[in-house]
Amino acid sequence: MEKSAGLSLGFLAGTTFGSGISFLLSWQSYDLVLLVSLCGAAGAFAGLYISQKLAVKS
Repeated sequence: MEKSAGLSLGFLAGTTFGSGISFLLSWQSYDLVLLVSLCGAAGAFAGLYISQKLAVKS
């Protein structure tokens, strides 16, 4: 359960961060999709990593 929650929360945080940065930079189309995708993937991996670290401590 912790892995899927970490993965989904990380993906949500990453895509939100990426879309916010894209909005501030006024990017359109391909640049926007690329940045949101990369931030979403990075957030998903970070969330998975953190959830595994927290599971080991418990």
